[in-house]
Amino acid sequence: MIRAASKCGSSVHRAVYALSRTPQASCTTLSSISFSSAAPQTSENDSMALPPNLSFDKKSSFAPKAQPVLVAPPQPVDEEDVMEEDSGYESGEEDLSAAVAELEEADDADGPRFVIPLPDRLKANVHGVDGSVNGTLWLEETVFGADPIRVDLIKQSVDYIRNKIRGVRKAKSKTISEVSGSGRKVRKQKGTGMARAGHSRPAHWRGGAKAHGPKNTVDYGKVKMNKKARRLAMVSTLSQKLKEGNLIVVDNFNLESHKTKDLANMLEESYGIGKGGYSALILDHYLEQEDAEDDSYDASFRGVPINLWVASSNLYKIKVASQRYTNVYDILKKDKLIITLGALEQMESRWKD
Repeated sequence: MIRAASKCGSSVHRAVYALSRTPQASCTTLSSISFSSAAPQTSENDSMALPPNLSFDKKSSFAPKAQPVLVAPPQPVDEEDVMEEDSGYESGEEDLSAAVAELEEADDADGPRFVIPLPDRLKANVHGVDGSVNGTLWLEETVFGADPIRVDLIKQSVDYIRNKIRGVRKAKSKTISEVSGSGRKVRKQKGTGMARAGHSRPAHWRGGAKAHGPKNTVDYGKVKMNKKARRLAMVSTLSQKLKEGNLIVVDNFNLESHKTKDLANMLEESYGIGKGGYSALILDHYLEQEDAEDDSYDASFRGVPINLWVASSNLYKIKVASQRYTNVYDILKKDKLIITLGALEQMESRWKD
């Protein structure tokens, strides 16, 4: 049987398989079998040579065991050498400690600003034109205290306003029937060596028609948004500005001069708004008194003082408008929102629940 197994492959497992299948060899043991070549003796410490592209799952039972890593024993260190090395880093450690101290001071000065919880957040300071604090007031909770902020309605309101601004598409191109030109055949069909042409108005000719051009039939402004949804979007936007700390209440903007330089310097020094700082939207509600007997008032233009309108007309980071024409899109485009007391009273009466 062993010879038959050797003819088939001379492998150990085939010899064992043949002995197990033979009834006469039931009492034969593997110890009685002699092989021509002895199996190599390997120890556990010998490393197995594996091909570089072969990988095993570490959780499997046949994965090779990790070989222990031999670490060299620590060498004795001379204290004199250590002292000499440390002496060269004294100046570096001093510089590092100074830099860490500067960073800690900067963190204390410009640390994270935490949101003031409601209802304490509704208490706002009333500033003067020069930035001084003249008093405090409590804002309307239903207008400036929305929680949570409806970001979905704000996005819907922005899309609504942008579509209204876009309006009807004005692009209109001419078809073949609208282009000026005759229907006469340009040249004869054959014999010229050129492509055949029926008339002088095809889309691929200069001066011809436009294939599949705009027809001026799309009306982007034909969108609707519910009144309650528009109110919630405005309330959420105002509440978000107050939550960020970007809402500034000013008593009035009755400027003495219409000079742009004076207004720019005042906004930059008081609120950091200007060419190198933040952008701002200024909302006012100022109407000229028709039956006033004295000259204690200034002229108004579109609901704001005329001096404020003229002074801010050349400041690209500042937009001045009346509270009647404000919307969510204009508020979000600017960093700061400045509201006068007159505009604040009108907005609270308009948007409160």
